[in-house]
Amino acid sequence: MSLLAVVCVMCVEEYVGFPNGSVVISCGNMMPVHPPFTPSTSSPPFTLSTSSATYRPGGVITVTMEMVKNSSMEFQGFLLQARSWNGQALLWPIGKFRGINTTLFTAVHCNNMENSTVSQASGVKKKKVQLTWEAPSSSYYGDIFFSASLIQDYTTFWVQLNSSTLSLESSGNSAAGALSSSTLIFISLLSLCVHC
Repeated sequence: MSLLAVVCVMCVEEYVGFPNGSVVISCGNMMPVHPPFTPSTSSPPFTLSTSSATYRPGGVITVTMEMVKNSSMEFQGFLLQARSWNGQALLWPIGKFRGINTTLFTAVHCNNMENSTVSQASGVKKKKVQLTWEAPSSSYYGDIFFSASLIQDYTTFWVQLNSSTLSLESSGNSAAGALSSSTLIFISLLSLCVHC
């Protein structure tokens, strides 16, 4: 009887640990199911950064998650997605990841949105992950941020650690530039007509 209990516990641990990154159950709270353990409250040993502080609809951003410099630590798993606040409402996921190397990463379709979230493809230890994210074509979401959970091992993990906010690029400057160009062309045409 005790042997059966040990086997069952091992099966449950293997299932809920999600070593292959199939973590659809964690899409919303980004919490790995690792009973009886809870998220670490210590300072996270990694950084979450982006290639730009702004984004535009349909634009592409490189997102990097890596261990802090001079750290000997590595991580086994992660979950990453873009999010936004609309007043008090948290909107997730936003946009999609592209060019996902399926030997290293698993695309997760949270809220039935294809490639909207990424996780690890195996429990192989790593120090750095770099992914390409594509913004939605609409400017509806406004400013966004990336949120990540990182798993050092089954007992030690950090949940919902956020990047700096990425501001939605204003289209006002480009509109003003287009207006200036149109005005110059119009003035040039008037000048030509005067000399006709």
